[in-house]
Amino acid sequence: EVPGTVSEIAFDSGAVVNEGDLLVKFDTSSEEAQLRAIEAQVELWRLNFARAQQLYTNNAVSKSELDTAEASLKQGLANADVIRATIAKKIIRAPFTGRTGIRQVNLGEYVEKARPIVSLQSLTPVYAETMLPQQVIGSLATGLKIQLTTDAFPDQVFGGTLTAINPDFDSSSRSVRVQATLPNTEQLLRPGMFARIEILLPAEQKIGRASCRE
Repeated sequence: EVPGTVSEIAFDSGAVVNEGDLLVKFDTSSEEAQLRAIEAQVELWRLNFARAQQLYTNNAVSKSELDTAEASLKQGLANADVIRATIAKKIIRAPFTGRTGIRQVNLGEYVEKARPIVSLQSLTPVYAETMLPQQVIGSLATGLKIQLTTDAFPDQVFGGTLTAINPDFDSSSRSVRVQATLPNTEQLLRPGMFARIEILLPAEQKIGRASCRE
């Protein structure tokens, strides 16, 4: 979300990472110095507010002076939170468990915001999608078993379950998109693969073709 200079790379290309693991850290030395300065000011404002509360209790200061001391403390705390949020955005962590691709940044490189750092794919499970003609909609239901084959593994048949059916049809083809979920425990199927999918209907008919995605 924010630009920065890469100061640490904590993963290897092609490695499995867990949710929350550090991937990349940008240089935060400037923000950390700002945070130390504002925290020192916050401590002073906290003491001033406590003193103002005591003086107000003894009718030694006005309510407006107490309010000013409180507002200064709240403003300082808010400023500190803004800096902490910026620091947090410069520490990139894995949003979920998966396998990394090839990293696209180098140590010491300046990275603009929204630039890709690395591809992260969750391979268990994977999803396969296909478009089916409207004539079969009456036979479709979630929970149906599916079989998937791909040229990458011609001798293997992967099993899965139909888990979602779009509520609407494509206006141009009058087809409905469906999604199947495959456990992919051996992580052989990868997002982006082309595959052939057969949906086992109650009448033991087989239909469909799909591409495999994350």
